[in-house]
Amino acid sequence: MRARRSKKYRKIMSAYGLSFSFRAPYQVLLDSAFLKTTYSFHMPLQKYLENTLHGPCNLFVTKCTLAKIMDAQKARNRNKREEGAREDGQKRGEGAGLRPDFLPPPTEVPLRHCRHKSDEGEDLGIVSEARCLLDLLAGQPHGNEHAKNKQHYILATADADEREQRSKGFIDMRERARMIPGVPIVYVKRSVMILEEMSGVSERAIRKVERDKFGEGLLGLADRKRKRGMDEDDEDGNDDLLGNEQQNGPKARGMSRAKGPNPLSVKKKKVKVSQPSEGNEGGPALEEANPRKKPTRRAGKRGAARREAREPEGVLAGTGAIVESEA
Repeated sequence: MRARRSKKYRKIMSAYGLSFSFRAPYQVLLDSAFLKTTYSFHMPLQKYLENTLHGPCNLFVTKCTLAKIMDAQKARNRNKREEGAREDGQKRGEGAGLRPDFLPPPTEVPLRHCRHKSDEGEDLGIVSEARCLLDLLAGQPHGNEHAKNKQHYILATADADEREQRSKGFIDMRERARMIPGVPIVYVKRSVMILEEMSGVSERAIRKVERDKFGEGLLGLADRKRKRGMDEDDEDGNDDLLGNEQQNGPKARGMSRAKGPNPLSVKKKKVKVSQPSEGNEGGPALEEANPRKKPTRRAGKRGAARREAREPEGVLAGTGAIVESEA
């Protein structure tokens, strides 16, 4: 397999793993046309499928597919018996009902149990190969149930013979399997095993799931969203409801806005402590009633010396009193 094709197939299987939870080892359902085609081109089943799906695989054949292969083998042997005995002189009818060469042994491809029921719940037993595989891929829905690949099966098929395609009641399994979401399809074309890209039905199913998840998130945010133009009473009521919701239920996802300034960046307020004076008997209450005036700034020594020099001799410095000089 070329590197470009291998990288493409790896991306497809990783998409199935993320969207529909496909995990290795993968469960692959084989049909009769796929077994015939791979045998005619000498393609080892296990090796080619693991290289295409990029992981270990478990191969299965259903009871209805096995019944179709054995019926076709019996019809082929019956035709040979009617034509005549073989040239080597073996008895007529010898070899009838033998296992065909293209059918692997049960040790390599085990049998997958399939149980088909009608709408009334009655067992149908062996049905056509196409209906059997489509029932397993769709999860055997009943009534109004939607088709869903619950068991994560992978369909391995090939183009049927022209004679079978012209037969009445022919069902194109690849076309029908594309209508079921989450079904990878592997087919053989000119001795090359190809993995189909994801069908449109599967892509629409993925988009629907993503849309539902996104809608649930929006509804959860809308319940806690405040409307504009509301009255103060309504706002208070909504605040109470929001508070109750936050206490009882989980907190809503989203960015929380700051309700005030950063306390680390705010300057702290200085607290003034007033001390009562000696003559103040009323205490702090009296000081608040009669606030004291701010004391004036006292002059330094130089100012006092200059003031004494300016005042007359008979005046006491700093008091303004006249002192009589002694006779």
